[in-house]
Amino acid sequence: MFRLQGDWFDGKTSAHQSVTMEVNDNGTVRIYHALTNQCLLQVEFSELDIASRVGTTPRYIYFPQGEKLETSAHDEVDALLHRFRPSLFNTLAHKLESHLQFVLLTLVIVAGMTWWTVIYGLPLGARLIADALPPSVMNRASTETLAILDKMHFVPSQLDDATRERVLEHFAPALEENRALNIRVLFRGGGNIGANAFALPDGTVVFTDEIVHLAHNDDELLAVLAHEIGHVRYRHGLRATIQGAVLSFAISMLIGDVSAAGELLASLPLLLTTSSYSRDFEREADLNSLHFLDSHQVPRHSFIDLMERLTYNAHCSALIRIEKEKQAAEAEEHERAGDSEDTTADVDGVSGADQRVDQPVPEQGISPERREMCDKLMAEHKKDSLKILDYFSSHPETEERVKLFRAQPAAH
Repeated sequence: MFRLQGDWFDGKTSAHQSVTMEVNDNGTVRIYHALTNQCLLQVEFSELDIASRVGTTPRYIYFPQGEKLETSAHDEVDALLHRFRPSLFNTLAHKLESHLQFVLLTLVIVAGMTWWTVIYGLPLGARLIADALPPSVMNRASTETLAILDKMHFVPSQLDDATRERVLEHFAPALEENRALNIRVLFRGGGNIGANAFALPDGTVVFTDEIVHLAHNDDELLAVLAHEIGHVRYRHGLRATIQGAVLSFAISMLIGDVSAAGELLASLPLLLTTSSYSRDFEREADLNSLHFLDSHQVPRHSFIDLMERLTYNAHCSALIRIEKEKQAAEAEEHERAGDSEDTTADVDGVSGADQRVDQPVPEQGISPERREMCDKLMAEHKKDSLKILDYFSSHPETEERVKLFRAQPAAH
């Protein structure tokens, strides 16, 4: 005869009552009221559904008509299972979780599997999915993305017809060589994006006026085009979207509805991981550009020369924004103290510089006034801030690209 105590729920109300459960040697189960000793129910043990043992948390025994018994008599329940349902799996989970070595080993295995999935599994899966998507998906994604950029960031291109025709004529060999990718070049005013070029999944490549002005020759723009064609060929845009969506979903499932601080903690690993993915995509696109330049006898430095100018501009803009925010905070602090005269002048000075940064870059390089401002800020920050910016950047560090593109091509 087996006996154990617990709380009885009849399945009709939330009320419970103390009971004793008895099981005889034939497997007949009877539930008795603890005070009146009245028999409340009689069933066979084979009809019961018994929850697994989880640490020291109460355990539930479910009855066929919706009743349940809550008990902490784990040893007695284990004995019943051993007597009437002998199986290794009845107590295996509890035995394993009771051993610290097994718990630590499990944590290591789970961490390793998670790391492998994020670093290798997810990129592989995203690539397979992106390669399987039909052209209609890429066309729609590209059309909608360009429409949003035109509405929120870009302005109509101010390039004259002669410049456009000259650049497109220089692009002709690359476009012909990649005819299967349906490459189409568009020009836009960069607006608040500034000097940049990017590719959409359907083969559309957008050059801003600012990057055209920043280039010293058309070979530099051709090198950038070859880079962007690499993004189209390897479907980097779609793969990045898929990977980012999966990571966002996974992190939101782990963290749930969080506060502002929690949202920051949730977004940080996503930022670091997607930045790493993007840097890998950029390296792959860099190699595509490198192979194109070598095969068409275009100097390798054409790409990196323009990239160095773009990086210089990006770092300059970032430092000016940082300095402007810093001086604005100082001005606000002095204003509260009743002394804002000196700091206001400083803020106005940086504001003027910031306005100059947002204006179109003068053709054939960077204006002396802007370069002087940037050199001064970079010297003051001693590039500490730039290293941080590079760490969170979606592109490889400029030094890495310089080393790749400055190297001499292999002799054939």
